Amino acid sequence: MEAELKIIRKYCGDIGERIRVCREEQIARTLKACLCRELEMNCSSESVHVFLTKYVDDIIRNVFDANGKNRFLEVHND
Repeated sequence: MEAELKIIRKYCGDIGERIRVCREEQIARTLKACLCRELEMNCSSESVHVFLTKYVDDIIRNVFDANGKNRFLEVHND
């Protein structure tokens, strides 16, 4: 796990920070697709790719509410 995370950080930067600045979940999902492409161009390890997918999904689940809004950027009056 630590080795995979090190590779991901090398090629994708601080994913948590990148996800947390997205206002909506759909934007974060688009970013996830971009991160996966970035990693594919630089790393051929399937285990790292699987780890990235799960890692980003966990971050997204923690950052966005049921309406797809970022919990931490602002208060939403829905």
